[in-house]
Amino acid sequence: MGKTCNTTLVQDYIRDRIARENLKPGDMLPPEGEIANELGISRNSVREATRALESIGVLEIRHGVGLVLRSFNMDAIVDILTYGFLLDNATILDLYDIRKLLECSMMSRVIEKVDNVAVSKCELILAEWEYLVQDEKPVHDIDRKFHDTLYEPVGNNLLISLCNIFWVSFKSAETKGYIKHFTPSCKEEALKILEDHRQILEAIKIKDLTLATQRMGDHFKQIEKPEFPMAN
Repeated sequence: MGKTCNTTLVQDYIRDRIARENLKPGDMLPPEGEIANELGISRNSVREATRALESIGVLEIRHGVGLVLRSFNMDAIVDILTYGFLLDNATILDLYDIRKLLECSMMSRVIEKVDNVAVSKCELILAEWEYLVQDEKPVHDIDRKFHDTLYEPVGNNLLISLCNIFWVSFKSAETKGYIKHFTPSCKEEALKILEDHRQILEAIKIKDLTLATQRMGDHFKQIEKPEFPMAN
């Protein structure tokens, strides 16, 4: 049996075991040696398969402990997208458009589910955001925190994960020099982006779906689309 077949065999075994035993994040899987014996393959083949699963965030190999299931995450997708930015500039523009469509379309759910607690949290974030802008400190993380908090009442963790893919991927691409002009380039630009978010929250507070969707869309129009240092 070839290496690829062995890897698939181990991955299928682990997948079936998770489903059959209803395993949860933090639960232990059998030791590599036990898996090898059950499947009739070498321990090295099992180790290669488990390392592949670790690389995509399915499990964690803890030395001296064993194989531990991880919570669902999208870390591997971020890594894949980083390579995608390098190989094809259009990938990051596609991601930008997906984020715009996603967040504008989610306004109806946000208005339906948002409560006073979430609004108060967002207002505190905006106050902290203004302090950072006035002090000319980085605002990337506070911007991300605002969006995460706004979507919390919707109760869709996958939505927040998808939005976080945008933040992490764009920041990574900017840091690595694949794109430029994602971070506000001056204090005035940072204040404008902050005001955009204030206006979005105000529309949500009065539960005006049309206005909230319009303001979210206008905000994206104001964001300068990613520019590439050089053409492919």
